[in-house]
Formats: sequence, structure tokens, C-alpha cells
Amino acid sequence: MIPSLRIASLLLASLPSLLCAQESQPAFWTVLPTETTASFRGLHALDRSRAWACGSQGTVVSTTDGGMTWTRHPIEGLEPIELRSIHAWSANEVVVATAGTPCRIYRSSDAGQSWQRVAESEHPNAFIDGLRFWNEDDGFVFGDPLDGRLMSWISRDAGHSWQPTSDNPFPMRDQEAGFAASNSSLLVFGNRSVWIGLGGTVGFAHVITSDDAGTTWKRREVAPIPSSKSAGIFSMARSAEGKTIVVGGDYLKPDASIGNIAILDPDGEHWREPTGNRPRGYRSSIAYVSKPIAISVAVLDSKDHFQRVDLRWIAVGPTGTDGSVDGEDWVPLSDEPFHALSVGLDNSIWASGADGRIAVATENNR
Repeated sequence: MIPSLRIASLLLASLPSLLCAQESQPAFWTVLPTETTASFRGLHALDRSRAWACGSQGTVVSTTDGGMTWTRHPIEGLEPIELRSIHAWSANEVVVATAGTPCRIYRSSDAGQSWQRVAESEHPNAFIDGLRFWNEDDGFVFGDPLDGRLMSWISRDAGHSWQPTSDNPFPMRDQEAGFAASNSSLLVFGNRSVWIGLGGTVGFAHVITSDDAGTTWKRREVAPIPSSKSAGIFSMARSAEGKTIVVGGDYLKPDASIGNIAILDPDGEHWREPTGNRPRGYRSSIAYVSKPIAISVAVLDSKDHFQRVDLRWIAVGPTGTDGSVDGEDWVPLSDEPFHALSVGLDNSIWASGADGRIAVATENNR
């Protein structure tokens, strides 16, 4: 925990005694020029130079120069459709999924110059909530329940084809579903483990887990996070040691910090609340950073003393960005609103949001 510290970034504008220090402290995010007004909820960063994003109005964009320029990759017929899930292998190979009708997955092997439809559901209620890959070949997709049962597909050939994970899909509670806010209410790890964070129904949020790539499932209540039509778990992340943190809350109450985070320890049986300060409201995405982010914070009641701390957890939402050393105590990093996060293989940190907003963590903060 770091209860004696407060962030020295853009927020210091309200602290006159620290203005001089604030002037030399860079903003946490560097916002990039995408030249679009799309709302980006799907984001996949490969490294500091290369990233893909997808969003409203059927928009798919990519960059190979660190976000200085972006290329659009239209998919014919999807101009009015939401695209909220994306995974990229390289600057050439990428797969995206629609959110809503038509329910489809598209794949490109030529940097988005052409697209192949690789999966489709004709069920009128089909809606994809998340898409993740364990490795180069094996991927998983889940969506809203169909006829009361979990919709889930699996790919074993790098997204070229998809099949249902089971002939007897997992039964869901009434009105229970995932949230497609950031393509991160789905978590995959190890060789075959998959966890899904849920909400939508009345009561507490739940996580369902599978150790066999979605063939069989178990359910666990997440009592720190309430569930309702607009509330539940929106994003999940897991540390290298196995600590798992989920964030969310009620997206209709963006400033409410109660019921927006829960933690499961590596050897824990029950989800618990953090021991320190929570993120500042509803959060739609959380990420664990394998290499710590060193950032300057100001010691309370001091005019000129700063300390470097190593942040490993980042969470974003409509009221800003928060960070934590250990996931237990959270401090503000920025007031810039975002929907989604992605961490590249080189530990670069990217964020995306409304109005064409895509950003990368400022180099001097890392």
C-alpha cells in the first residue's frame, strides 16, 4: 500500500504549492491523432510501434509507427456495425468480431486489405462480448446467452475457423450476461484456462471458470461487486503470480467507487475487497503490466519531496485512469476518459476510448 503518497501529474494543477514540480512531470498519456470520431472498445497493442483498434461505425484502424499515422481497413457492409473485439498476430494478421447483429467474425491476412468471414451465428440474439487467444493458434469467443445457455466458440487454427465449445452449453442465470465494454470481461491463461466475468442479473456478480477450454464450467460469486442490468464485472486481469483482479461497477453511475473492484488471491477461495483506496468510479478495463511503471508521486504534506514508485496495475473508465503498485491501493494517474487497455509484448501501454481517442503511456513515465 502507498497511503502516504499522491500522484504528481495533471492532477497537481489543483495543488498550487506543487505547481513547479507539476510543470516537469509529463502527462501519463500521450493522445494520438487517429483522424476519426469512432468509439474504440477493441484494442490490441503488439508493441510500441504497432497496434490495432476497432469500434463504432465498422471502424478498424492500425498503426506501424507508434500512432503517428493510422490506416483504416473497411469491411464491406459493416459501416453501421459495432466492432468491439480484436486480436492481432502482426501488422498483417488480425481477427475482429461484431457486437450485435449480424454476429460475425472476420479475419485478414494482408493488413486489412481484404477480409474473410470465418464465423457467423444466425440466432437473432447472438452478440459477441469477448475474443482472446491463449497462443498463436488457440482462441476463445463468448457472447450473450442463447436460449438461456452460454454462447462460446473455440478456434484451433489461428482464427481461420470456429466451433462451439460444447454440445451442452453452460446454463446461465436469468438475464445474466457479459459486458462488451472493452473486450476484457474474458480472461484466458495457461494452456486451457478461461474465466468470464458476468453481470446483468439482480444480486452479486459471478465469474465462471473452465480448465478445459470451455467444455465444462464452474461458477463463483463475486460478492464485492453488485450485479444489475447496468452493473457487474467489466474487465479482468491476472498477475504472473496468479493474483486476479476484476473491475466494473455500474456504467450508469460513473463516479460511484463502491462495488467497482474485487480481488482473488492466488490461493484464495473467496473474492475480497482491496485493502486500500479504490479506483475513482466505474472502470471498464484493467491491465497488469509485467514490467513495473516507474512514476513520480508527491509525499503528502511536502512541497518538494517526490518518490518514484513502481506501478503494476492500470484501470481506466469514463472518469480517468488509476494505478496501483499491488492492486490494493489505487492512485489517480489521469482524468482522460478511456474504454479499453492493451499491453504490448514490449510492455508498452495503450488505451482507447470515445471520439477516436487512442493513447500510449508517455515514455518518460516508464
